Amino acid sequence: MTSGRSNLVDIDATLVHETDRAVLLDTGSVRAWVPKSAVENNGDGTWTLPEAMAVEKELV
Repeated sequence: MTSGRSNLVDIDATLVHETDRAVLLDTGSVRAWVPKSAVENNGDGTWTLPEAMAVEKELV
């Protein structure tokens, strides 16, 4: 049984740099590398990634 709660979060961030495997995101207060396999660019200045990763990288 699931709790109905998503484990994904959206963050407002700017793409600073990109490699074949990761993106460097800037939230205005934090810059963090995130694996491309774990993040989705929503095309509107927001990015979706797992909540646990966002917390670990201090993006939220």
